[in-house]
Amino acid sequence: MHELLRDARIRRLLLANTCSAVGTGITVFAVPWLLVQQPGGSTAYRWATVATTLALFVAAPYYGAWVDAHSRKSALLLSELWSAASSVLLAGLGFALDGFSTGPLVATYFAGMLYYTLHYPAKFALIQQTFDRSNYQSLIGLLEIQGQAAMMLAGALAGLLLGRVPLSLILAVNAAAGIASYALLRGLPYAATHLGPAAAPPPASVWHGVAEGGRWLLARPRLALFFTCTLLPFVVVMAANYLFPVYVTRTLAAGPEWFAGGEITFAAGAILAGLLLPRLISRHSAAATVPVTMLVFLAGLLLLAAVHLPLPYLCAGALLGFGNAGCRVARSALLLHLVPNAVMGRVGGFYQVLDRVLRTALVLAMGIIDAHGPPVGFALLAAVLLLALAGALRTRDAARPVAPA
Repeated sequence: MHELLRDARIRRLLLANTCSAVGTGITVFAVPWLLVQQPGGSTAYRWATVATTLALFVAAPYYGAWVDAHSRKSALLLSELWSAASSVLLAGLGFALDGFSTGPLVATYFAGMLYYTLHYPAKFALIQQTFDRSNYQSLIGLLEIQGQAAMMLAGALAGLLLGRVPLSLILAVNAAAGIASYALLRGLPYAATHLGPAAAPPPASVWHGVAEGGRWLLARPRLALFFTCTLLPFVVVMAANYLFPVYVTRTLAAGPEWFAGGEITFAAGAILAGLLLPRLISRHSAAATVPVTMLVFLAGLLLLAAVHLPLPYLCAGALLGFGNAGCRVARSALLLHLVPNAVMGRVGGFYQVLDRVLRTALVLAMGIIDAHGPPVGFALLAAVLLLALAGALRTRDAARPVAPA
């Protein structure tokens, strides 16, 4: 990792990512907490999550095809422009209305989720295109450390700011962070090597592009099942993100500082994973490491389901952070090695669609907490993760880094 940090491109990318992650992270922590504090807020938050997921489900394949056909740097810059512009507009709305009711809070939540949808596929494709294959594992681990350190800072700031400053001011900070990230990324050296006369012809339609990604995976069914099962920790985290503020409010009867504390320990666990996983992958292989990280993640879910106290909640956050980030680092390294860059956007688009289908189903299933409470929701997520772990164990032999066909 020390050698990677000598590369000016990586330093610029890390600094830009830190700016955007801190700004967006504070907003993403603040909005769910503010929503669930309102009458009927947990139900409104659940349906906002479902509606946002479905809207992004429709948009994701179009964006994946667009990324394949355009400069990945331009796509990354577009995400920062969206973050800055939407934050300015929503901050102005909050100032004009002297606060945020449920509708503007939902709009703010959607803007943040759309930013992530735009940002991560473009960044992933740019990294694969710009850097040498030998650096993938270390670079993914380094980016995980940077991203989670930024989210830890964002969680700490959210804990300090919630209830003390208006959301409009938080959004103004987010806008400034997006502008700073855009300025840093503008100077990033980049060559769009996937474009030009030798480029693969574009698909007939974006959904055809998703189908192409699906066909590439169907030709490798065990590999496809492995990548699908190892996607589940991230999907479960997205559903758990709905549960966290409700769990802290209803089950723990605690304040925003505990909610922020859980986000901080989650980030701390993820940072530890980012530090350890490249070394573990080098020693044991990514395919062998993924099930271990999924098992750690499962332990965090079971702790939340079984023990309903603030300190175990913080411990569970660390386990979930380590397990989710560790699985993502190993899975990302395998994707970079096994999926050709020419179809990365389409394969990524396929998994974005699948992610949103599964996420919608799980968030809808979280309606069970209205009658039985958030711990039952975590128990249901643990059952889903257990099935995914079994699938990953059965198919991990298909995920050996070989030259992709």
